[in-house]
Amino acid sequence: MSTTPSSPAAQTDAMGLAYEHVRDAILQGRLKPGAWVSQVQLAADLQVSRTPLREALRRLQTEGLVQLDFNRRIRVAPLSIPDLETLYSMRLVSEPLAVLLSVPQLTSAELEDLEAEMSAMNTAAETGDEEGAIAHHRRFHFLLLSHTEDRLRTQVESMWDHSVRYLRLYHNAPSYRLALITMGRTGHDEIYAAAREGRARAASNLVAEHLARTALTVIASVAGAHDPKMIRESLRFVLEGAE
Repeated sequence: MSTTPSSPAAQTDAMGLAYEHVRDAILQGRLKPGAWVSQVQLAADLQVSRTPLREALRRLQTEGLVQLDFNRRIRVAPLSIPDLETLYSMRLVSEPLAVLLSVPQLTSAELEDLEAEMSAMNTAAETGDEEGAIAHHRRFHFLLLSHTEDRLRTQVESMWDHSVRYLRLYHNAPSYRLALITMGRTGHDEIYAAAREGRARAASNLVAEHLARTALTVIASVAGAHDPKMIRESLRFVLEGAE
C-alpha cells in the first residue's frame, strides 16, 4: 500500500531515516563534537520535513548525542572524560546484568555463532582489518545479550555504540582500536568458555572485568591524570553483588 508524503506511515519512515542518518554521522565523526547545525539546513540536506526531523532529534537527545536550543539549532554532543567514564560505568552495571540473564538461554546454535564471531574477530584483528574486527567484536558481545529483555538490550547496545564513537574520535589511528581488541583476546576466550559451560555468573563477572580493563586503558591513554574512581566503584559494586 502506497503512502502519501504527509501520511502517518510516511512521517514515521522519514523520522526513522533522519534518525539513522544523523546518528550514524555523529557516531562516525562526520558531524564533529560540539558543532552547531541548523535544523533548516539539515532538513534540506536530508530532504525531509521539519516534523519528522524534530522527532528524530528528540530521540537523539534522549540518547545524549545532540543538544537542542531555542533557536532551532542542534549541537552535537561534545566529548568529555567525565562523560566517557560515566558511560563505561553505566555499561559496567547494565551489561553484566544482561549477560547474567541471557547466557542460560543461549542455544547450541547460538554458542556456535559466538565461537565463530570470536574466531573471525581474532582473524580480522591479526590481518589489520579494523572495520571487520569491530563488527565481529560487536556481534560477539551482542550475542551474549540476545535473550535479554528489549529495553535493557537496546540500552546496552546504544551505550556500546557511544563507546565506539569515543574511541574513533579520541584515537584516529586504527592500530590503537585493533590493539584494544587484541588485548581483550584472553578475556573473550574466558567469556566464551563460561557461556559455553552455562556458567552465567562467571560470564557476567568476566564481562564486567573486561569492560573495566578497557575503560581504564582508554581513560589513561587520553587523560592520564584523571582518577577513574567511578569505574573502580562500579566494578566493585558488580563483583561484590555477585559474592
